[in-house]
Amino acid sequence: MGGRILSFLLGLLLVAVGWALVDPDGIVGTRLPALALGALEGHRPFIGWGALVLGIIALFSAVLPRDGGSGGKKRRTPPIVDFDAATETAADVDVAPEPEAPAAIAAEPTLETPPPQPPPREEPSDTDVFNAQRDDLRTLVRNESWTEAAALARRLPASAATDEEHMIAARDLADFARSQGDTDDAAEAYETALSFARQLQAAAPGDVERMATVADLLTGVGDMAQDEGRLDSALDAFDEALALRRQVVAERDDARTQRALSLTLERLADAREDRGHRVRALELYRESLSIAGDLAASDPQAYGEDLSVTRRRLAELEARLAV
Repeated sequence: MGGRILSFLLGLLLVAVGWALVDPDGIVGTRLPALALGALEGHRPFIGWGALVLGIIALFSAVLPRDGGSGGKKRRTPPIVDFDAATETAADVDVAPEPEAPAAIAAEPTLETPPPQPPPREEPSDTDVFNAQRDDLRTLVRNESWTEAAALARRLPASAATDEEHMIAARDLADFARSQGDTDDAAEAYETALSFARQLQAAAPGDVERMATVADLLTGVGDMAQDEGRLDSALDAFDEALALRRQVVAERDDARTQRALSLTLERLADAREDRGHRVRALELYRESLSIAGDLAASDPQAYGEDLSVTRRRLAELEARLAV
């Protein structure tokens, strides 16, 4: 690099001297200092052109590459790393070969058996999710978390996947809305649940539990209609429920079905009384009293209170009729 700089400076000096000797006025009109040659003054043009040519040669020598051409030796550049290509030999990269690794290091390690992986976790089924949400709803109701319970009760139908689950979800929503005094939502939800229950009963017409479920939901529909003053709708629902209760008792006569029949008789009796049918209401209460008496006689602790309520309601009705 130092030789190139000296050659470049020498070339500039020779060009300047040759220029001053050949054309002191300058190529662009710039006056250069005069150089006296003494005894060689007669040879000024030859000396000037010679210095000029030497200076140009020195300049070209300084700026042109010295290792160009096919015969020159090329500068070696670091090798490019390519993990997909074969490894270069020591002669290709001009490095000394590495010593061979000891046998203990060069040996391949023994492959260990990987530990067994746990089986994949099974995702919960739609039924599991639905039942879990119903459990959560019961917990919220027990804790009297009414806002959260109301939100979950309204979301529950969206988790139902079968007609059975749709019926249960609508019934749960109806029961919750009724407990909160929301008769409009309760009436609508009972109607929805009843629609699904009828479909399930139609698929199994002789199933006693299906008939009992339809009777339960008809009772809920009748209660909401009576609370809203729709007495004709209430009477229709209670009449149909009573007919189903009688069929259930005929198929399965036990304490549970007998009590359900007794309660349905009293609901229909109350609706008949509200409609002005007091004689018919009295007949229904007397039938209910007979059933309640038999149940209380078999189990006073379980059914004694039912008997007391029926007796009181019957006495009140008889007193009104006597007036």
